[in-house]
Amino acid sequence: MRDDTAQQLDPLSGITARLFAIGAVVVALVVAFAMSAFTADQTNNWWLQAAALAAISASGYCYVRAASAFRAPFPRGALVVVCLLALLAVVLEAAAQWGTNSVVRDDWAPVSLAILTLTFGSWRPGWEILASTVVCAVVIGSLAFARSAGFDADVPAIVFAVLSATPVLATGAAASAFSRSLVDSLLAWRSAVSRPPASVPDGFEPPASARASHLVHLDEQVYPFLERVARQPGLSAADGERARMLARELRTLLVLDAERSWLSRIVRGADDRHRFAERLGEAERGFIRALVSHLRTSAAFDDERMRVMLHGSEWEATCTIVVPCRPSHNPRVHLAPYVAVGRSVFGTVSWNLAHDNTLTITLTFDPNANHEETL
Repeated sequence: MRDDTAQQLDPLSGITARLFAIGAVVVALVVAFAMSAFTADQTNNWWLQAAALAAISASGYCYVRAASAFRAPFPRGALVVVCLLALLAVVLEAAAQWGTNSVVRDDWAPVSLAILTLTFGSWRPGWEILASTVVCAVVIGSLAFARSAGFDADVPAIVFAVLSATPVLATGAAASAFSRSLVDSLLAWRSAVSRPPASVPDGFEPPASARASHLVHLDEQVYPFLERVARQPGLSAADGERARMLARELRTLLVLDAERSWLSRIVRGADDRHRFAERLGEAERGFIRALVSHLRTSAAFDDERMRVMLHGSEWEATCTIVVPCRPSHNPRVHLAPYVAVGRSVFGTVSWNLAHDNTLTITLTFDPNANHEETL
């Protein structure tokens, strides 16, 4: 069974999905408290009812917390905890109304659980959502079947069980189908964009960075000189001096290019004595470039004092980015998208804001993972 999730394939979508998760939790809690008050005459034990409301509230809190971009990706354990707490609310509500509940349709706990289940598709694989939904539906249906003798309607007990379990089963099936279709579309898109082009299109020009490199700039001086010398009948003393100067410049630029890493080109305060930056893959380099660019252009950070340090061992290395945060700015707002994406690229991504408003972002990676690719 495939374990890919939409959040892992498209980390930025998790930021938007969390807003829907928060909305679902709010709606679920409003339904719980409103329906609990509306059916107060069917409750015979308010302590159990209060415990049920506390359990659904805890379920919503765990859901919103696990959906945070700073805790991505959404773990399987979080899905289990959210469902178990919601099921506990179902059991406690049933116990609080046991023998006095006359209508199964006004039970709020199964409805609140169904509302939460509807938004699971962005976080976990479809088969996990479907499996958890079936378990929840079985528990809810069994409770309704056991309480069927106290309901007013004169229908078989199995009808009450199906009626009570249907909302959760329906929303869970919808969330499972949404998860599968979203993952399939993201994988198809990745496959399409990763295919190399069949040929170089007409009119293709190299990027400006390639045209403006040191070697290209030097070539603009060397080639005209060689062409001029080739047309002359002989060499003058000035030509010899010019040739020696160009040779010295060429040697100097080659040494500089060999010793200067791509990291030192984007960060003035880069410390990479063991050249771990050269072992990073394309995705990891792209992420660091994007993060450094954001820290440099955002008004929340003092980019002039930004430092990037890479250190570690042969088996695990760490990239640490340190930058002062300007007062009256909240770095969480600015960093959430980058933390979400970074956790799909690096082994771990963590951040810490010290008392002096210095932000430290730590990225860990395996130096050998992309070593052959970068050689």
